[in-house]
Amino acid sequence: MSGIPSPTVPPDDENRHLLCQMAIEIPLQGIIETAVKAGWEETEVLTAIIEVADNLVLAHGSNAELDALLKAIKRNLD
Repeated sequence: MSGIPSPTVPPDDENRHLLCQMAIEIPLQGIIETAVKAGWEETEVLTAIIEVADNLVLAHGSNAELDALLKAIKRNLD
């Protein structure tokens, strides 16, 4: 997705999370505006974004757990 600036601080910087929020805010507002223009209610769009984000976080955690499990199994097989 274009229009999102790259990080300007290292991953361990205490402000990185806030800077990421600022970087995605305008593009996210564009998505919300586009969905509202398409006929969705703003509260529906915001709720959907929250639920999609939550599902992505859960999937990311599941993938990380699966990767760790597969690495442990591989170590045991070696």
